[in-house]
Formats: sequence, structure tokens, C-alpha cells
Amino acid sequence: MNIKIIDKTMFRQMPWANGGGVTTELYVHREESSGRILWRLSMAGVDTDGPFSHFAGYDRILVLLEGQGLRLRHKDGTEHDLSNLYDLASFPGDAETHAILAGGPVKDFNVIADRSMFRPAVTVLQAGDNNRVSISASVLAVFAVDNDLVIVDSDTGSHHLPKGDLLLVHGPREGDWSFSGGTAIVIQILEIGELGSNRN
Repeated sequence: MNIKIIDKTMFRQMPWANGGGVTTELYVHREESSGRILWRLSMAGVDTDGPFSHFAGYDRILVLLEGQGLRLRHKDGTEHDLSNLYDLASFPGDAETHAILAGGPVKDFNVIADRSMFRPAVTVLQAGDNNRVSISASVLAVFAVDNDLVIVDSDTGSHHLPKGDLLLVHGPREGDWSFSGGTAIVIQILEIGELGSNRN
């Protein structure tokens, strides 16, 4: 189990793929040979209604962090209505998607992953929630949204994560992990080849 904390001062500002804004990139995992993104964690502000960037071959998960909400309208007629903080939506990155703001700018947390190689899962834990999550993934990431977090792994090891920072764990211990102190976004990245099999 390899653990590191990525300080918020290390996050990178990157232009949107469609040129319509700026993304704060928390972490990106790239293919070594080509530099192509395999999966990425990021945050972005959405100030106006408009189209989302197109990510062919990727799946997306979006969590509402700040603001009065937004609606995601997809070309196939389906919609996701994120009206409360920490509501989330999962949708194909290659779906033509239009964002409609409910009442002013919002901020969101984004996960994208190459669907041919990885499957992402996101759990949002708020203070007072059942703060345990069963972990079984190749990579675990935790973002401390609004306060410092205390994270206890399945082997009772304790980890302190400052507000706004990202915990990244390669090869996390399987089992129940607990999270306390504030709101946590828990991201699990599972390699497709591991689906249906146990990881040692």
C-alpha cells in the first residue's frame, strides 16, 4: 500500500478541452508511452449555461460542490438534475451534454476514466453520515471538501488529510475504511481486468 498526500498548492490549472473555461487538475494518471489520460480527478467552475467538453471513450462522474444546482441535458434526451450539494451524475464523456444552471455559478468535482481500462466509483460522505466505505480497488483517492479528515484504514492505520488536499493510495488494503471530521469524496478506481477477481 503506497500512500501520499497531494497538497492543494500542487494542483494545476488547465484549460477546458472545449476552451470554455479552466479546470483545476488534482491528479492525472497517464499512459507512459503516449501521455494519453487514463483517468483524472479535477474541479471546475461553471459560470454560464453551455456545452460540456467531449471526452470520447471516457466515463464521467460529476459531483456538485458549490452553488444552487445545475441540470445536465444529454442529446439522447436523458437528464441529470443536481439540485442539492453533493448530488452526483454518471454519464458517458462522449455524450453530447449541455449544462443549465439553476441560479448562478456552480463548482463541481469531476472524475473521468478510460472505460476500456478502468471503472470509477464515487461515494460522498457528509458529517453525520455512516462514515464507513468498503474499499476494493486498484487506487483509492479521498478529497477533503470542507474540513480536515481523519481516515482509518482496514488495518487500523490512521491518516490525517488537511482540508482541500487529496489522499492517493495505490494498492489500498481491502475492507472497511472510516472517514471522520468533515465531508469526504471517496473515489475508487478499479482496473477492468480485476473485475470479478480478488486482488491480492
